[in-house]
Amino acid sequence: MPVPQPRTPDAPRTTPDGERRRVAALLRADRRARLAARDIAMGLKPDMGADGPAARARGVETTRMELAPRTRPQAVRLTRDTCMLDRLFYRANAALTADQHAAGLRFRAIWRRATRGGRLVQRYTPHTGAGGGGTMEDTEASVHARRAMDRALSLLTPARARVVCDVCGMDEAPGTRIRTLHMALDILHERW
Repeated sequence: MPVPQPRTPDAPRTTPDGERRRVAALLRADRRARLAARDIAMGLKPDMGADGPAARARGVETTRMELAPRTRPQAVRLTRDTCMLDRLFYRANAALTADQHAAGLRFRAIWRRATRGGRLVQRYTPHTGAGGGGTMEDTEASVHARRAMDRALSLLTPARARVVCDVCGMDEAPGTRIRTLHMALDILHERW
């Protein structure tokens, strides 16, 4: 039985035979991808990407839009997914239930209202009550939203509160925290 020799720092990580096998595998994968793209372009195989099952499950509307100034309107597809919650809910293997989705959207609306900033510049025109400037109303709505958000977050543990703020408020992907998100949204649906 041969004894393995210690590696020196400049020794190659793979043997020449292993490197050839790796390059051959890459070339085969590239050829398969080119053949699949050709078959999709010819209509022999269905495109599982943009028009695949996951895309068909999403809410998509087709509209005509002028893509550049003074050009003919083009037909474009717009998805109705506006946030990470929608993407999780409308997936083919829906990661959220309808109740969890509704609770998450409610938290998202309150988060957006609570974090909306006021005006940073002063107007030169005099403010009258009939003009509907709404700065005081916006401030009151923001304060009420912060209180509602504090009530919601007080029901959750710190880890659950973080994942709800990340996914519902800041539109981050849950990653491996999907079960924590499920539990947090269930609590918000039941108690909030």
